[in-house]
Amino acid sequence: MVRIRVLGTLEAEDESGAVDLGGPRQRAVLALLLVARGEVVPVDRLVDDLWHGAPPARAVGALQAYISNLRRALEPRRAPRADSTVLVSRAPGYALTLPSSAVDAWEFESLVRSAAGTGRADLEWALGLWRGPAFAEVAGEHWALAEIARLEELRVVARERVVAAAVASGDAAGAVLDAQSLTRDHPLREEGWRLLALALHRSGRQADALAALREARGRLVSELGLDPGPGLTELERRILTGTVPSAPAPAAVPLDTAPAPWFLGRAAELATLTDLMSDPGTPVVLLGGDAGSGKSSLLRRFRRTLHAAGWQVAVGRCPEVDGAPPAWAWVEILRALHETVDPGAEADALAPLLADDRSHAARPDDPSGRFLLHRAVADYLGTVRDHGPLAVVLDDVHRADEDTLSILVRLAQQRSPILLILAFRPDEVDANLENCFADLASLQPTRIRLGGLGPEESAELIRHVSGRDPDPDILRALADRTGGNPFYLQESARLLDSEGELVATSEVPEGVRDVLRRRIARLPELTVSVLRLAAVVGRESDVDVLTRAAEVGEDAVFDALESGVIAGLLGEPRAGTVRFTHALVRDTLYSDLTRLRRSRWHARVGSALEELRPHDVAALAHHFTEALSAATARQALDHNVAAAAQAADRYAHDAEIGFLNDALRAADRLPPDAAASVDERVDILTELSRTQLAAGIGLDGARSRKRALELARDAGRTDLAIRVLAFVDTPTPWINRRYGEVDTAVVDLIEALLRDEEPEPAVRCRLLVTLVHEIGAEDHERTGSAVREAEVLARDLDDPVLLGLVLCAVHAGTGSPTSTLGDQVIGDELLRIGDRTQLPVFTMLGHHLLAEIASGNGDIPAIEHHMGLQSALADRYRFQQAQATRQMNRGMVAHLTGDLAAAERHYERGHELMVRAGLDADSVFALAVFTLRLTEGRAGEFEAVIATVDSAATDVLADLHALALLGNGKPEQARQVRRHLRPVRRDFFHSLMMSLRGVVVAGLGERDEAAAVHAELSPYSGQIGGGDTAAFAVGPVDTILGDLEMLLGRTGAARTHYAAALALAERCGCPAWIDAARTRVTTQPSEFQVGH
Repeated sequence: MVRIRVLGTLEAEDESGAVDLGGPRQRAVLALLLVARGEVVPVDRLVDDLWHGAPPARAVGALQAYISNLRRALEPRRAPRADSTVLVSRAPGYALTLPSSAVDAWEFESLVRSAAGTGRADLEWALGLWRGPAFAEVAGEHWALAEIARLEELRVVARERVVAAAVASGDAAGAVLDAQSLTRDHPLREEGWRLLALALHRSGRQADALAALREARGRLVSELGLDPGPGLTELERRILTGTVPSAPAPAAVPLDTAPAPWFLGRAAELATLTDLMSDPGTPVVLLGGDAGSGKSSLLRRFRRTLHAAGWQVAVGRCPEVDGAPPAWAWVEILRALHETVDPGAEADALAPLLADDRSHAARPDDPSGRFLLHRAVADYLGTVRDHGPLAVVLDDVHRADEDTLSILVRLAQQRSPILLILAFRPDEVDANLENCFADLASLQPTRIRLGGLGPEESAELIRHVSGRDPDPDILRALADRTGGNPFYLQESARLLDSEGELVATSEVPEGVRDVLRRRIARLPELTVSVLRLAAVVGRESDVDVLTRAAEVGEDAVFDALESGVIAGLLGEPRAGTVRFTHALVRDTLYSDLTRLRRSRWHARVGSALEELRPHDVAALAHHFTEALSAATARQALDHNVAAAAQAADRYAHDAEIGFLNDALRAADRLPPDAAASVDERVDILTELSRTQLAAGIGLDGARSRKRALELARDAGRTDLAIRVLAFVDTPTPWINRRYGEVDTAVVDLIEALLRDEEPEPAVRCRLLVTLVHEIGAEDHERTGSAVREAEVLARDLDDPVLLGLVLCAVHAGTGSPTSTLGDQVIGDELLRIGDRTQLPVFTMLGHHLLAEIASGNGDIPAIEHHMGLQSALADRYRFQQAQATRQMNRGMVAHLTGDLAAAERHYERGHELMVRAGLDADSVFALAVFTLRLTEGRAGEFEAVIATVDSAATDVLADLHALALLGNGKPEQARQVRRHLRPVRRDFFHSLMMSLRGVVVAGLGERDEAAAVHAELSPYSGQIGGGDTAAFAVGPVDTILGDLEMLLGRTGAARTHYAAALALAERCGCPAWIDAARTRVTTQPSEFQVGH
């Protein structure tokens, strides 16, 4: 189908491309018919108008020739002698019979009239059809003047309606900009001034509103000699008396403010979303769909429904490219809402997300700051909800960072009556998003999956985009090739429109990127170059940044961007901004750049940002890191450090770690004459180590600290070494080194600093705590002395934080049963410290320690109580180590109750979390599964596995290896692997390892060892072996003690232990443990054989 444009230069296009409309007089014939808007134009009038009242002798013949030429041009495929269906003959002349969608002026008028003054999106779309003055080629012809004036008037009315709609929807800021443009272009139209004043007043700019009314009055009086009409005078009176009607409920303006009004299909999905508007609960929607499936289009359409119903809508997009600050989606949402709803008491807490600079406050050291920030977001959105129903839309959630998801879960679990809609690509869901979905599962979210369009909808889309009605076989071929994916269909339809059916169906490669490349190749080289520069900036670009970064002039950049908009590759979400219409467009342009060109352009973009947006530190860090070279390394280093500080303000640990690692890479690229100082490198590494520990990534934190210490040592800087070693503020529930491994160099350094330096008491206390964690249970004399001194210092200083760190060190470094403070006492005091300091990390560890006690006792209700509270805190702060230990505890509880299959599943999940947290995951998982196999009587399966385990504590493996060999009927080999034993460490594994040793000794019948093992294991009578780890279990200790008593010939004592074991096993519920204890209770001493 042909499409004719008159809102600008007169031109026509069909499926083959541009249509040749001939010379000026032939084009004037078409213009005359278009001005008539489908009405018949008599031949006499056509002749008279064409030749300005002085036609030649054969004017009618010439006119007929023009008509014939136009028919061939407009209907090239019309069969010979077939009637024309576009330019028809009707007495007494000719007429055009085209649908309104085929002529841009007619479509414009239809959209404006159908909008009825309220359809802002339709109006903006209609105004976008204008490419210049209407009927520009014939603007001097008398017969065109009335139509031109009519269209221009309709255009101004449409602009006024856009402003009015913006004011009515609460978008006062956007209305001011549009109204200012309107009054500049039409200074004598009172409606424009009225809307400008009203928009200014709604923006809180009362003085400016009155100034605009004064300017309007001056213009009307000086140029027309007229006073303002009643509309202006009434508004002025209301402003002065404070009686202007209040603004409507605030609505966050989405970035895409001019979506196409045309929307196809998705009726069922739209109905599902619409039904949720009346849901009284906490609706959460998970909207999944592949790239190009129409998620954003569906959301835009639904947002129009929400706005029409008076809802507030806040939209945040998770950046599809690197370089955005942490939690950017929430930054967008909060800043949009902030324009209309004052945060009030939450303003200070929200400052890290509302401000780009760091002038609001320094980042608090305590880990509760993350929780307080996230709670402030939830509380503020609750306040916004009090003003009217609120929907929060998060688009591209598959690109969300960990902090964005944490805030999301916090908001959802608060169960506020806020509609939450998450759009994502299912094939790009990572582990963080999987965890988020798991957290949301209890809320029973509505799940919507967008597939491809059906055959009929696909055909309709192709017809709409291409402007033609292809053969059904062509429609089926394109629908099959694209799978009904709307974006792929649109690209194929555009290709069909520009290059014909043969290319669209047979020559086009399968990939949509290749389709895009074909479209891009048709654009001028300069346009493509500027589009690639925009792709370097990201999905969305400020035009000012592009013009500053480009290597061509400003006019050339604007021309290129305009070409991109016309080509449908770019959109204009707001003034001064361009945005790629789809992420695939940006990705295609960016991926085709050479690495050399990318690097150079990233540097140019970074330089432009330094000048124009110096507070956009995350983007600056991204661009200079991508452009990393000796010349840009200093900028990359400084901006990454600044971006890391911003991430720290927002408690975005993952982002901060990334920025700090990039800063270190940049430091390595600095030229020798400008190298980073030792202080600078140590500070970066120390902050990196602190953040890794705060995130629960213990081993990585230890490695970063080690690098910092090596730098301090090499520089001979004890002050830096103290700074590195005394920074710890975040205790963890797991050791931050490999089990059994001690870094003697670090231990020697700490002891030297304690001996030779004179640090202030608080610093000395922290050094002592670090020393305890480094030594662990490898030397109780040294750790015992250190914790005693540290406890005295902390209590003398009356510093609850220091005391909490000391108590955690007491438990981790000495472990039960040798600590001077009992575990119950430590746990209770940690809870009190958590309450006193409002530092939830101590509360969490207090509950964890009390859960360990309950686990050792097999007290499942108490375990669930304390671990439930620990888990809530761990999830709230996304503390990875604690999340991993909770999952391991779930495995142990399942083991206690006898559900061994569930236990293994929990252990597998725990292993995944420990890997992510950078812990010694493989060894821990292997040990957990080994305990299950021991209960199942399948320990022999581990014979080959244990022989290959890489562990720093090889002596620990001896008993496990012996049990595996014993399980395979190899007692002599079991004795061989135990030839070189050492005493079991008195740490948090003591109960577990002593229990395993007791099983081996009883199984091998080693009477020489039995008495000593029995004596060391006896304090755990009445407990679950290994239970006090809250992660592993090998059954009731009394079963093992009874076997050892039998081995020693003390049958009476053995029976007492077996009875106690049976009672504990029955209380837990594990059938294997119950059977083992019951068998021993009922077997006669003469029949009992230890080890069988």
